[in-house]
Amino acid sequence: MAFNVRYGGKNYDIKDFLHDHPGGVNTLEKFKGRSINDVMIKYGHSVSAYHMLSDFKVDGNLTGSVSESGRIITKEDSGRDEKEIAFLEELESRLDWSKPLLSQLHKIAPHYEKWVNSAVYRKCRLFSSPILESLTYTPWYLVPAFWVPIILYLMYTQYFEYVMCGDQCHADRLMIVEFLWHLAFGFIIWTFLEYSLHRWVFHYDPGSSIIMIQIHFLIHGMHHKVPFDGLRQVFPPIPALVLTCILYAPVRFFFAYPLIKLTGGLIGYLTYDMIHFYVHHGTPRDGSYLYAMKRYHSNHHFVNHDKAFGISSKAWDLAFNTFVQVKNLGISLRW
Repeated sequence: MAFNVRYGGKNYDIKDFLHDHPGGVNTLEKFKGRSINDVMIKYGHSVSAYHMLSDFKVDGNLTGSVSESGRIITKEDSGRDEKEIAFLEELESRLDWSKPLLSQLHKIAPHYEKWVNSAVYRKCRLFSSPILESLTYTPWYLVPAFWVPIILYLMYTQYFEYVMCGDQCHADRLMIVEFLWHLAFGFIIWTFLEYSLHRWVFHYDPGSSIIMIQIHFLIHGMHHKVPFDGLRQVFPPIPALVLTCILYAPVRFFFAYPLIKLTGGLIGYLTYDMIHFYVHHGTPRDGSYLYAMKRYHSNHHFVNHDKAFGISSKAWDLAFNTFVQVKNLGISLRW
């Protein structure tokens, strides 16, 4: 059933977007068949919000005026000159979304950062090869299906090697509390790694280098451009396994009981990936931890791209001064 709203005198069917709307379904329900002009201005919607309206198969004049080239002028654009407005329209039109995007990114360099942070509500294709393309899709349940057996195996073998080892124990035998401490330490290491990777690797500036732009888009930029694609929001298991082996190499030289710490780190990683998927597609209740993290992560996507890097925790954002205080709405959002 259609869910039509009006903006600037035009109709938009946003039924497919209701569940993904960062502000919840309940904030939209009362506007079915009505104008959303005032409420979009009232709640300070981002450029992406206006930009995504065009993805719902209805053209609209968002502020009552258009540029000479026909580009819709959003509230944020209204103070800009006509040349910049025309450029933003032209930038998006350079790519053919019916074809693989990875080989087209040279068309928007060196303006990649501006383009990639303007989200759209679409699916995208990366490679022309069906085999390569299939490797970029990962249903969320494949992640725990792959990692849980590995985690359980590591926990079992390490527990019986260092705790329940009986007469075969070495001098480095551990008490249960010590074993759990090493697991927890590995978990904490992961939380720092999660923040570091997201901030300094996933959000590095690729400049105008085509190769670096392609790498960035492949590992994270795609997620910001099409943030509602549920098949591209968890890390594929095989690349994750390769990365784990690479990161484990220095760990085994600098830390005691490295496999136990690796196990704790993998528990942290699995927690992170499941939280990341859930804050995009889940329906947490107001007052819960995941409700706060869903709103926090939405802020990162649509307001502060250079802050709010924590996904499973805000702790390192606080430590590195990239924390964002999300606005208190005074109402409970429902997705």
